[in-house]
Amino acid sequence: MASVTGEQKFNQKKDELEKNLDERLNADNLPDANIMVVGITGTGKSTLINAVFGSELAATGSGQPVTDHISEYKSNDTHINIWDTIGLELDSEKTKESIKSIRAKIASKAESEDPYDRIHAIWYCINSGSNRYQGAELEFIKELYTIGVPFIIVLTQCSGDEEEVNAFEAEIKKINSSMNMDDIKVVQVLALPVKYRGQAEPIPAFGLDELVNVTLQLLPDFIKSGFIAAQKVSQNQKRSECEGIICEYVRAAQLDFWDRVPLVNVGRTGRNIMNMFRKIGEMYNTVLSEESIKEIMDKCHVDKENKFFGLISPIDMGYSKKITALLEQKKDEGFSVEVSDVESKYRAARMIAFYGYTFVDAIEELWRNLTEEQLKNVDMVVRELIGIINAKLKARVK
Repeated sequence: MASVTGEQKFNQKKDELEKNLDERLNADNLPDANIMVVGITGTGKSTLINAVFGSELAATGSGQPVTDHISEYKSNDTHINIWDTIGLELDSEKTKESIKSIRAKIASKAESEDPYDRIHAIWYCINSGSNRYQGAELEFIKELYTIGVPFIIVLTQCSGDEEEVNAFEAEIKKINSSMNMDDIKVVQVLALPVKYRGQAEPIPAFGLDELVNVTLQLLPDFIKSGFIAAQKVSQNQKRSECEGIICEYVRAAQLDFWDRVPLVNVGRTGRNIMNMFRKIGEMYNTVLSEESIKEIMDKCHVDKENKFFGLISPIDMGYSKKITALLEQKKDEGFSVEVSDVESKYRAARMIAFYGYTFVDAIEELWRNLTEEQLKNVDMVVRELIGIINAKLKARVK
């Protein structure tokens, strides 16, 4: 079988998935739905999970821990597997870690050889009695929605006035539509019967069958979307970690006195860029020797003359404008660009950011275009990286 590039391999898997999925649909033999349950603390996630499985799984903590923030629940009696996340908290550092764990879990599924083994949908739980769909919670939903995994909002504990709950659902749909999220379905659920004082009969549970049926009916589309989303999140995860590496070196150059001293900063910046390239390469399983990185830097003119004009010359040769343009571009492409607030006076920090983002761009293109065998050939990797980086630098000069 002929070698294929990373991008070709992904497209082949996607085509095979769609073909096999059509066959499984005809055979009425769909794979299990993998669902991630998310929501603010106290929205009834555990009650919902237990009702789906018909047992007190979530209450007893019998799920298999995946991370500190996620537990996995499976049952042979249903066609649904659930990943339960810890409750999000408004303005909490734990929430940032939880969302990071959610992204990491979705990304990890991109590595599975089984194309059906992805997170297929997110059930986002909102307490129907809260009547509040704004602020921090809406920001959580927007951030999770951008991951690309199909989304269902579950209005939980729907035992209140029917008109009020319907009005709340309509408000949610209206806000979602205004934010281009109008494909999000909303399902009302009362997971357990509720009896109020003075009432002869309890309010019966409802909505659970609808939630499960909607999920399973949409599963073929969810599987396709989840497959693509896992790949996207996996790439974004690598980007995020690479950006953390870039920020580490940028912040150090901002704070270190010697990185702001003319002439001294030329050698220091070169070493920092070398070390940054090495760490970024490792993120993509591309281990480069010091000699290989020096060759890349020399042939891409990350040399003394270049650093002199960028760091010392009173005329910055357009560096500042190029760097600002690149950072804005990275922001548009989905990077968080935490270094965009670096002032022009921090020339070493800005140069490090410029070459860091350029190197990430180049190594991503390398992985898209080379086969697994070619990626093992260090000489070819170095040669290709030099060509890609120089092409990008030339385009950015223009």
